[in-house]
Amino acid sequence: MKRGMFVTVAALVVAFALSGATAYAQVMSADRRVNAKIDFAFTAGDKEFGPGSYGFEVSPAGPVVVTAPDGARVLLPVITTLGRHDKDPDPEFVFDKIGGKFLLSEVWMPGKDGLLLLASKGSHEHGVVGGSNPRR
Repeated sequence: MKRGMFVTVAALVVAFALSGATAYAQVMSADRRVNAKIDFAFTAGDKEFGPGSYGFEVSPAGPVVVTAPDGARVLLPVITTLGRHDKDPDPEFVFDKIGGKFLLSEVWMPGKDGLLLLASKGSHEHGVVGGSNPRR
């Protein structure tokens, strides 16, 4: 009898713990997802994308997941964290412009530090979508 009661209590504790972890994961996930309209073709990792509305999801330990309008996805490893220099509440996406191509290089989530995804060598320009100073 004691063993059966112990097993039942243990199962309830595990179920309760898992339901709490699931709820926490859902809240964290919603806080780390944004959508952005990118009006030009760009490269993220090894994939080329056309203009459209994209989903960006950031997990605390990386990677950054970019989801295209057609459902195609690319996972981008984070090189390093970039210290926030402003109080911009909007997401911001920085592209390195090299040879007429835009390469996704930084993602800044609202109110969070930035994430460096690509460190381009040599001189290059930047295109910025979102944030307080968008430019192309």
